[in-house]
Amino acid sequence: MKRFLQAVLMVLGVLMVISIPFDYLFSNYLITYSKAQKYVGWNDIIYDSINADLVVLGSSRAWVQYDTYIIDSMLQTNSYNLGIDGSPLNRQMLKYKIYSHFQSKSPKVMVVNIDFWSVSRRTGYQRDQFFPYLLNRYTRNEFIKDEPFSIGELFLPMFRYYKQGVYSVYLESNIDHNLFKGYAGMDWEWDGSGFSRISSFHFNKDETVAKEFDDFLKELKNQKVRIVFVCAPLYFGITKIVDNLFEYYETIQSYSDKYEIPILDYFNYYLSYDTSYFYNAMHIMFPRIESMS
Repeated sequence: MKRFLQAVLMVLGVLMVISIPFDYLFSNYLITYSKAQKYVGWNDIIYDSINADLVVLGSSRAWVQYDTYIIDSMLQTNSYNLGIDGSPLNRQMLKYKIYSHFQSKSPKVMVVNIDFWSVSRRTGYQRDQFFPYLLNRYTRNEFIKDEPFSIGELFLPMFRYYKQGVYSVYLESNIDHNLFKGYAGMDWEWDGSGFSRISSFHFNKDETVAKEFDDFLKELKNQKVRIVFVCAPLYFGITKIVDNLFEYYETIQSYSDKYEIPILDYFNYYLSYDTSYFYNAMHIMFPRIESMS
């Protein structure tokens, strides 16, 4: 038994020794060469000089609807889309914090897309997007404050890639990201199947996130960053079934009043009444203009 345990420990030791440099090399491959959407935006932020004059903050509704090519063309500015799929304000603020840590200047303008789920908290969703950056001390310390990583993912080399499959991660990394300065346009056709299953919608407000957002806005104002709130178009059927719409408007209005932030409300814009402009009830069909040229 003693020899068996010694043999097992020796094998584990050899695997650990091999895994450490392989983890470093594989993570750096994803950072340097990956075309996958979940990595490209983070790679831009951490390893490139973006230094945008205007940044967009929001969930997937910012990520797929705020075309940085159009913004730059019309406003003659340098913009970057920091939208993060499926993520309310706790993750959005984290992404901006990391952006501001690695970029040398603050933006002049921040456009924040405010949704019914923005002032809530979500963790764990698509957390594999953070895996390559756990080797960086700063990003690691920021990610683990809110994301539920396991002991194995944090301390065992390559373990965080095994569940998805190392080869699958490699194959995915070679799929073209189709991003332009953080923006991912979608030109899918309308699919109302998800909307048909929703009978009501509720504005959720996490008081801790609400306080963190207040502090976030205060810091931006102190840095003289001009903030603009936007309620981007939703299919009108969604706004009709929100059971506490007044509370949503009351919340964003309180921030607007306190920090003198303009609100651009497009919930009743003409687009909201025509499904031909949407690929689902939450997202506008918005292909990248520059990719069509």
